[in-house]
Amino acid sequence: MVLGIGIIIILIAAVLLQEKPITPTFSSSLNKFNSSQELKSFLKSHQESQNYISGERLMQIMPAATTGASKSAESSESAEDYSTTNIQVQGVDEPDIVKNDGKYIYSVSGDKVIIVEAYPASAMKIISEIDLNKSIDQIFLNKDKLIIFSQGYERIVYDNVRCLDEVKCGGYSEYKTLVYIYDISDREKPVLERNISASGSYVDSRMIGDYVYVVSSKYAEPEPVLPVYEVNGATSNVKAEDVYYFDYEDTSFVFTSVMAINTDKDEFNSRVYLTGGTSEIYVSNENIYLTFTKRISYSSYNDKLINEAIVPILQAEQKKQVEDILNSNEDNYKKLQEVMNLVYNYSNSLIGDEKADFDKRLDDSMKEFEFNINKETEKTVINKIGIDGKEINYAAQGQVPGHVLNQFSMDEYDNNFRIATTTGEVWEGNSLNHLFVLDKDLRIIGSVEDLAQGEKIYSARFQGARAYIVTFKKVDPLFVIDLSEAANPKVLGYLKIPGYSDYLHPYDENHVIGIGKEAVDASEEDTSGRGLDFAWYQGVKISLFDITDVEHPVEKAKFNIGDRGTDSPALYDHKAFLFDKEKGLLVIPINLAEINKSRYGNESIPPTAYGDFVWEGAYVLNIDLQGISLRGKITHDENFTTMRYYYGGGKYSVKRSLYMDDVLYTISNGKIKANNLENIEEISSVELPFKENYYYPGY
Repeated sequence: MVLGIGIIIILIAAVLLQEKPITPTFSSSLNKFNSSQELKSFLKSHQESQNYISGERLMQIMPAATTGASKSAESSESAEDYSTTNIQVQGVDEPDIVKNDGKYIYSVSGDKVIIVEAYPASAMKIISEIDLNKSIDQIFLNKDKLIIFSQGYERIVYDNVRCLDEVKCGGYSEYKTLVYIYDISDREKPVLERNISASGSYVDSRMIGDYVYVVSSKYAEPEPVLPVYEVNGATSNVKAEDVYYFDYEDTSFVFTSVMAINTDKDEFNSRVYLTGGTSEIYVSNENIYLTFTKRISYSSYNDKLINEAIVPILQAEQKKQVEDILNSNEDNYKKLQEVMNLVYNYSNSLIGDEKADFDKRLDDSMKEFEFNINKETEKTVINKIGIDGKEINYAAQGQVPGHVLNQFSMDEYDNNFRIATTTGEVWEGNSLNHLFVLDKDLRIIGSVEDLAQGEKIYSARFQGARAYIVTFKKVDPLFVIDLSEAANPKVLGYLKIPGYSDYLHPYDENHVIGIGKEAVDASEEDTSGRGLDFAWYQGVKISLFDITDVEHPVEKAKFNIGDRGTDSPALYDHKAFLFDKEKGLLVIPINLAEINKSRYGNESIPPTAYGDFVWEGAYVLNIDLQGISLRGKITHDENFTTMRYYYGGGKYSVKRSLYMDDVLYTISNGKIKANNLENIEEISSVELPFKENYYYPGY
């Protein structure tokens, strides 16, 4: 038994050595490099010492999705009421693949942005196209300016001259984030006004007023090539003396660039920070929060394992032997092997009850160690950057245990930062979930920890002084957490129901909409070996939760769509979710799968059975406090036979929806369709010039 544990621990340690970078210890101040040589020395000493494996990494983050929130139009020729992108923070716009202004729809379709005059719907038509001849990620709309984001390889630019010399360029192009600003005051003739590029991959962006803030990331080689900015052909080379950093160790440093671009004036500013690889970001009206995940080092893990789990249960003689091993010049991997062999031999030297007692104490100690170490093995590091117009100023850095799910797991409120994380692994049964409150300097001042052991966070939403967290493994616990006292957050109540919610959206102060998957407990019929701890996902489920009684939340209503295999972009992309409370309207794209029951005859249908794809389009639902019901369905493919998947999405797979007055518009790569918002009758449609390349039949 002991030998088996030892081998497992050694294997775990070996994995940690290869895949898990060190948990950093941060200095208290932000520094600047004094020279390029100092930067190189820093990267060499801080990366190579952690067994860094060289190689180029591109942080290509999938673009986020959007939905609607109504506002008034500015022109009498436009709709009086129209939806906009579904955003997280009021006043902070998010980029998307579809935008509208109450008269025109701007839609990304392949490598083009198509401008459609959509109001009035009866006369809908394409009036212009912007062809970048390269993939387009997302767009912003700011009055008469259209901002387009792309990324890809371009020739390196030196001294304001694009490098065409293969020798001088080292034979490489450079991966860049590309920003194009078009003047669309004449929608029929868009004019490129400015183009801006930055070295590295596009991470994300936000727009506040006339300013667009763009985050990009460039891998920092041990022999670093510093980022380069280019504005309308004029280049600006970042110097080592311009790079900000904290003095800590990492195995994957990146140059994180934050750009402030005035969309109305020729105004540009940027800052470069040496950080870990930025992943999820959260942006308030005053701050950008960049996050990245760190893991404990192999050597730190081994030291803790030996000293906290093994040494305490040994006798004095064996403790001295372990001490000698740890003081030797062997590498950490070898030391752990020798310690485990010592434990194995000691166990085998015992007999009867004495051996059984030692083996049990060792097993219990190992399990307790693994459970307790979870909050140290993985950390989310947070960089806070203040923004005000073109000003970009570093504010603070902090860290919390665990990893973050997405942007909705973070929030800023009353100058505090709140974040929900998961530690441990579901498959190991030691996962736990937590919520931390940090002050303006990103120091932890309050927390709710160790929620739902064995589960992980599937969705989170902060709403003022309250937070909602959904965890899942077999059932869906919706936790209601009170944050009115930042230093003393507490769970008010929770609800357990089958399934889970991938996305939570406020309905009003006491009600929340959840969209996710239904689930069936199939443990008795399960042949996968997961047994009682496993449930099979089914169709898409929309729930309306009533939180009026915070100690006893209830699922007030639910609406199920399709069978196992049914999917919706709204499950992972909040911008595909269109909701308007006053209109009692909820619209989501659906790829519908249904089980052919005739295949099973009189036999019961197993919960593992997948449905066949039978339809794709948008479900238009009625939603109010009385319940959820179907208003109608809209498809762009009346001759649907089987799912077809394209690079960038299926041609007629609905990806977004929006409304202008009493007309509902649904948008796919190949079509925009207008339907009456009340009875869902079709008014008109327009085909989009989507290139039907790179597709394969679905199953």
